[in-house]
Amino acid sequence: MPEYHVTWEIDLDAADPVDAARKALTIQRNPTSWATVFTVHDDAQTATVDLDPNDRDAFGASGPHIVLAP
Repeated sequence: MPEYHVTWEIDLDAADPVDAARKALTIQRNPTSWATVFTVHDDAQTATVDLDPNDRDAFGASGPHIVLAP
C-alpha cells in the first residue's frame, strides 16, 4: 500500500501556538466546517483534494475534486 503525506493548512489569529492549535482542531472537528481541502503528497506527485460533500460540478455530481500539481 502506498504511503502519503497529507496536510491541511489554515491561517488564524491566536494568543499563542497552543491556542492556535486548539482553534484549528475545533474547526476541523466542527461537522459544518469548510475545512475539507487537503494537500496530498506521494513519491510521484502532489494533489489538492477537496472532500466537500456539498460541492457539485457543472453536471450536479458531487464527490472528491482532485487537482494534480504540474
